[in-house]
Amino acid sequence: MRAGFRTGLSFIGPYPYNPYLIFLFFFAFYFSRFVPVIIAEPRGLQRWFAAFIISLIAAIPSFLFALLSYLLQRFRRWSSTSLLIYLCEVAVGQSILFLCAPGLRSFLANHYHFKYDAPLTLTMGFYLGTLGLVLVALAIMNRAERTIANRLSHANKLVTKLEHDRESLINADEDVRNSTSRFLHDRVQSDLMVIGMELRSMTAQLPAELHSRIEKSISRLEKVRSSDLRNLVQILAPNFETGGLASALSSLKEQYAETMAVAIEVDERSEKLDPKLLLGVFRIVEQSLLNSLMHGPANRVQISLATDSHLATNLVISDDGPGLTSQDVNNGVGTTIIDSWVGILKGRKLIDSAAGHGYRLQVTFSS
Repeated sequence: MRAGFRTGLSFIGPYPYNPYLIFLFFFAFYFSRFVPVIIAEPRGLQRWFAAFIISLIAAIPSFLFALLSYLLQRFRRWSSTSLLIYLCEVAVGQSILFLCAPGLRSFLANHYHFKYDAPLTLTMGFYLGTLGLVLVALAIMNRAERTIANRLSHANKLVTKLEHDRESLINADEDVRNSTSRFLHDRVQSDLMVIGMELRSMTAQLPAELHSRIEKSISRLEKVRSSDLRNLVQILAPNFETGGLASALSSLKEQYAETMAVAIEVDERSEKLDPKLLLGVFRIVEQSLLNSLMHGPANRVQISLATDSHLATNLVISDDGPGLTSQDVNNGVGTTIIDSWVGILKGRKLIDSAAGHGYRLQVTFSS
């Protein structure tokens, strides 16, 4: 019994005042009461004008309630946890109607012949009844607000966790790439060089025909070591300090030389960006080129990177492929990778694509 009574009291309050919700609640209440005034007017401009006037009339007491709640929240010097004080505050606030009712009644009677009887002016029972309704309305509003706030907080935590997980996956992927790159550079390249030297030392003792065949094999090994393997190492772990972003993108471009014409433009300011930002740009371009090949293939791809004087960087990648549907744009591993890097860069992504009209990706971020 006592537990139920306490639960009932806790439902009544006290609650913090939200001026915005209080304004909307009372505005809806008064506007709904004066709707007959609008309906009574002829259709057309007169009805629209009446709706405008009634909106202003409904806004007057609503604004006063909201203003009082704001002042209480901001300048209250007494307890905000006492139920008795809370009830007194709401009762005093409801008494604002005594100030508004005569003016509202006179205006509506003179201009629209509408008889408005404020419930507060009738009986004490009506006053207490409407006070109870206001208390219930405040309770419902605050509980709904609290529920929405909790859900938003939970959603924000999930988004933060998702961003953290994405960044962790990206970092793990980069660690694997770096390890693979070091292995290829330090072990495989040196082994290929040693194998080539050993084969060349053996050719003097072999017949001319075998000598020629071994020299061709050595040339192929040297090409793999000095060109193909070097480009692969650069793509796995690009070094922007030696050749810059344009050079790294050129290595990437060579992988598609036989299938697509890729044009690259990188301005001077962009070359001076932080290496982590450059890596993000490189990975977005890498994935976009792969998408252009897989979903096209496209014949031409244009890549442009520019940074203005305010250090706002704009990356644009466009192709002349068949384009993507909205479902293709938002799905796929490639989209996830690009979105992850856009999140790490704290940037924004804009896609312009439609079936048969090519594909354009724009990523903007601040450095």
